[in-house]
Amino acid sequence: MATGYIRKRQTKSKVVSYQIVLETDRDPITGKRQRIYKTVNGTKKEAEAKLDRMKNELLNNGAVIKPSAMKLGDWMLEWLKLYLPNIEDTTRAGYEERIKNKLIPYLGNTPLKSLQTSAIQQWVNTLSTAENLAPKSVKNIFLNLKAALDKAVILNMIPKNPCLGVELPKAVKYKAEVYDDAEIAKVLKVAEGTDMYLLITLIISVGFRRGEIVALQWSDIDLDNGIIHINKSKVNVKGAKKTKAPKTQSGIRDISIGENLLRLLKQEHKRYLEKKMAMGWNFVDSNCVICQKNGKAFSPDSITQKWERFCEANNLKKIRLHDLRHTCATAMLGAGISPKIIQTRLGHADISTTMNIYAHALPSMNKEAGDKMDAKILGDSRQIS
Repeated sequence: MATGYIRKRQTKSKVVSYQIVLETDRDPITGKRQRIYKTVNGTKKEAEAKLDRMKNELLNNGAVIKPSAMKLGDWMLEWLKLYLPNIEDTTRAGYEERIKNKLIPYLGNTPLKSLQTSAIQQWVNTLSTAENLAPKSVKNIFLNLKAALDKAVILNMIPKNPCLGVELPKAVKYKAEVYDDAEIAKVLKVAEGTDMYLLITLIISVGFRRGEIVALQWSDIDLDNGIIHINKSKVNVKGAKKTKAPKTQSGIRDISIGENLLRLLKQEHKRYLEKKMAMGWNFVDSNCVICQKNGKAFSPDSITQKWERFCEANNLKKIRLHDLRHTCATAMLGAGISPKIIQTRLGHADISTTMNIYAHALPSMNKEAGDKMDAKILGDSRQIS
């Protein structure tokens, strides 16, 4: 609670004034009390009235709080440490990377009390143009800043959030590039006999995310009943690989597979065990389905790079590794599998996510839909006059 007092001051020429000293609550970071000084050139009674008004303003809205001289970069790191202690390691690493590499170099030395909306707008524009970040990436780091400054307002470190009024670049909805049936057949034919074949087949057939595919172990596959248990994902945290549970409960799922894929997996499991036996101590027994030649596990980034090199070397249509998952979903739609089943197999928490992402259709699917509707509505027996 704020306290204050008044002290009389007098110049050599006998001019009297009163200095108000208002002490606020302790600074949430330094632990020190903040003092606000105000001089009243009037009577003691007027000074006392002014002190009362300042106390009321502070109590009601913090309007007279002295803005913090702490630099923005220091506050962002303090905010992350003090007020987000329980977020996942991967989330924390992402926040730290954004703050250190995309915010501090531009605004880090600016005191909180001096931070202006115009400076934040200029920073946002720079991220979008000079840094060439996607609108979604710009929005993510901006929201980190806004959340930290919202907390600074709550703690009376600044009177208002200067992020208010900043215009973000408009997001452009990503349209996934996918392989059609002919392109799926082509990429599998090219991959046959290489260490890419199982990886590509699994993602297109099952719809794995890259973190899920590199975390998949042979113990997760029921080779007797043809069921793959997806229950973990591998992520990069500050250069280190970490295995964790899926973000949502829906990410944990059991996927039934057909006879052809099951036969392929049995063959690959046999090869894994034979290689383990042949290489002895030189073999790293990661138990991973998708692994390096010596059995060592892949990281998510390395598997992406492997896919990109494969496409380049074989002159294939270049799509992202994640787009193989989109290819799987589109193939399921084309096969007439219900959206609800697709949602379950992909591990989406909400069916609206499934439909929003895969509402697009390949030209062949669009043509097929037109033919089916034409037959249903008009029919061969109906004649148009």
